Amino acid sequence: MAEDPKEETVEGGTLQKELGVFELTMMGVGGIIGAGLFVLAGQAAGQYAGPAVILSFIIAGACSLVYALCFAEFAAMLPTSGSAYSYAKISFGNLTGFMTGWALIAEYAFAISAVSVGWSGYVTGLLDVMGWGLPKAVTSGPLDFNENHELVFTGSVINLPAVLLIAVAVVVICLGVVASARFTSIAVAIKVTVVVIFIVVGIWFIEWENYSPFIPESPEFGKYGWTGIMRAASTLLFAYIGFDAVTTAAGETKEPARDLPLAIMLSLGISTLLYVLVAFVMLGLVSYTELNVPDPIAFAVRSGGPGLSWLVPGITLAVVVGLPGVVFVALFSITRILLIMATDGMLPPIFKELNSTFHSPVTGALVCGVASALLAGLFPIGVLAELVSIGTLLAFAIVCAGVVKMRNDAPELKRPFEVPFSPYVPILGVVIAVAQIAFLSWAAWLRMLVWMSAGAVVWYMYGSIHAEPVQSYQRVE
Repeated sequence: MAEDPKEETVEGGTLQKELGVFELTMMGVGGIIGAGLFVLAGQAAGQYAGPAVILSFIIAGACSLVYALCFAEFAAMLPTSGSAYSYAKISFGNLTGFMTGWALIAEYAFAISAVSVGWSGYVTGLLDVMGWGLPKAVTSGPLDFNENHELVFTGSVINLPAVLLIAVAVVVICLGVVASARFTSIAVAIKVTVVVIFIVVGIWFIEWENYSPFIPESPEFGKYGWTGIMRAASTLLFAYIGFDAVTTAAGETKEPARDLPLAIMLSLGISTLLYVLVAFVMLGLVSYTELNVPDPIAFAVRSGGPGLSWLVPGITLAVVVGLPGVVFVALFSITRILLIMATDGMLPPIFKELNSTFHSPVTGALVCGVASALLAGLFPIGVLAELVSIGTLLAFAIVCAGVVKMRNDAPELKRPFEVPFSPYVPILGVVIAVAQIAFLSWAAWLRMLVWMSAGAVVWYMYGSIHAEPVQSYQRVE
């Protein structure tokens, strides 16, 4: 019997091929425009770069373009689920593939947690305005790291709104890809509409003296100056990770060789433009010294006076309704990576079992949801965002190197999309990723080293025993 072209068979069920360019682009924009814009932009300006955080966004976007080109070549050449995990495995073998997948699991789990914490800050502010304020004990995490990177207790108990958001996201993901895509599209439409209104209206209220000094100076490495700009760019890479989430949906895409590269470029281009314009307006409305707050855009709007304060409810609505879309995209992505890793024998088979009604990997969603909820309930967004960035950069470096290796090892493979000026652009991607990792704090390195060491244990105790051999290169139609 011929295989149904609208389904991709995996052990335990089928993934439904329901997604086109529009849905994939909405997924990409939905994954990109989130806490990086509504929360981290202000914190990166206040802590690292000042008004020059505008340059940090441009640098992070340019770096992401290099990575996106490499992802697009792989997505068109081998349109299979698993994103960077699958590309690394095909290029370098099972061990590298597993460790890349392990880094991706950290990337998305910490992204879910970080975005949920950012969402909680806005929801808490909204409830305060409405007179329904929640106690601080249940709106922020009990753990943090001080300037010496020592674990400290904040006096809080749990970030309850963040935990509840993740619980809702798990339910939506379990309902299947169509429900997730529809919700994401609605969330993206609301976010983009409000962001565009903020840019168009806010630009008339800019006070140009807020841009001076554009690049504040400090003798401390990573705090203002060009080192601060680069540290902010490395941290803000967290804001761009949504484009690689598009490739995790290859198994549910109607025409992946055509649609995936186009959706990657569209989502990255739209999001980068919005990021730069929002940062420009926000830094013009209020001094960067005041932006290290949980809700910087809403704070900037309030600072604009009565002529702009009417936008506060809209900004809050965009965050409250829009940020959950980022959580759904990240949770969708991590469940698909777990599914394909389990299908390859890298992880226990329970992660590849699909619900018979909604064709969704329920076990993966539940496990990741619980883990992410624990992180979101305990830690602040700054700690979580750094861990997202370093895991992402490790995966991106391997994908860029994989493009070069595949060009040498399998030049005969059909490539509907090719990275221009290869191998120079992919090599540049590796160099940029390593450089961005270098600008992150040593504490972020240490925490990721612990995570990767745990992955090595899982590999040698399970993955190396059960992993299927890497198949010979072949075009996936």
